[in-house]
Amino acid sequence: MEIRGNVGEWSELYVLVKLLSDGILYQSDINLCRDSNNAYKVIKAFKDEANYSLEFDRVGNYLKVYRVTNDENTLLKEYTFDDFNEVSKKILNSIKTKSERTFSIPDIQQFLSDNCILTTKASSHSKADIRLRIYDHRLASETELGFSIKSLLGKKSTLFNTGQGNNFIYEVKCLTDSINIKEFNESTIIDKPKIVSRINKLNELGSKISFYGIQSRQLQKNLKMIDGDLPEVIAWSLYYRYLKNEPSLVKIADLLETEDPLGFYETDDDNKQRMYVYKLKKFLAESAMGMTSENIWLGEYDSFGGVIVAKNDGDIVCFHIYDFNLFRNYLLNNTKFEQASTGEDEIHPGLENHNAKKKYYFGWLYEENGCNYIKLNLQIRFN
Repeated sequence: MEIRGNVGEWSELYVLVKLLSDGILYQSDINLCRDSNNAYKVIKAFKDEANYSLEFDRVGNYLKVYRVTNDENTLLKEYTFDDFNEVSKKILNSIKTKSERTFSIPDIQQFLSDNCILTTKASSHSKADIRLRIYDHRLASETELGFSIKSLLGKKSTLFNTGQGNNFIYEVKCLTDSINIKEFNESTIIDKPKIVSRINKLNELGSKISFYGIQSRQLQKNLKMIDGDLPEVIAWSLYYRYLKNEPSLVKIADLLETEDPLGFYETDDDNKQRMYVYKLKKFLAESAMGMTSENIWLGEYDSFGGVIVAKNDGDIVCFHIYDFNLFRNYLLNNTKFEQASTGEDEIHPGLENHNAKKKYYFGWLYEENGCNYIKLNLQIRFN
């Protein structure tokens, strides 16, 4: 059976094989460089398949692969570390050179078959992308932890994927009764990106825009789970992203601190706590750990070790849970708002194109039950 996967899925297998061949996982600094003073010895790795699991055990100078079924271990193959290093190089080369969205890697199909590897990525039921047993030098003991994997191989990956439920809905008040919505949507696509143009035009017309809600009830609940103010903080972040035509998360966070749209600060000195920055960092970190739009998020971190980053040059570093402040700072400084496809009919601006591949349907002024609204969609990608 030929195994295929996309860049992100092959990246998970690359991290597994590369860490087993190297036997060491380096902590990252704020610039995504190795911190040579903080490294974790990789002792064993685990991979779940549908009806069994695999254990990759570094023993002496060899790597032993076991198939585990009903607590019974069966030795599949034994390798040198150089063998695994060669496999990791083949995976990396294919990730860097393949142009298809999904692809196979013929050079490693025998390796996959010999080791009963049927999937390139972790089980959808697992909170972690990879499970490792490492020697934790801070605790001076072995510990088994799950890590999330973020790949910067190829195209920069998304941190928070979009969906139709990611639409934040804003009510637009104080518009003149004579405004023609059709003409408004058609006239605001000429000199600037259309959503930027529309938000700025609404601002020029003196309208009052207020956050109304999120299309996905589950996303609203997940955000409130992280922080009760987060739905509104992100709503204002998206609004300023288009008002200022500024996608950078760190710049938008600074702007929120200055504008204080939620009235957190009574005096100029109050913003020393930088509440907007803190709340956005929490959102980014929870997204990196697996929080999505439509799945119930419980915010549980049992046996969670942190986040592993596969860099564009193939190097691998991690942000351990011990150093999560460092990770949060990295995320804020290295992410941006990404505009998804609006699903708008380009011939008839402001109307849904039902033949569009991505039916997110946002970014134009519309009327519903006598009130005016506009939707903005949330998606975040690494810079």
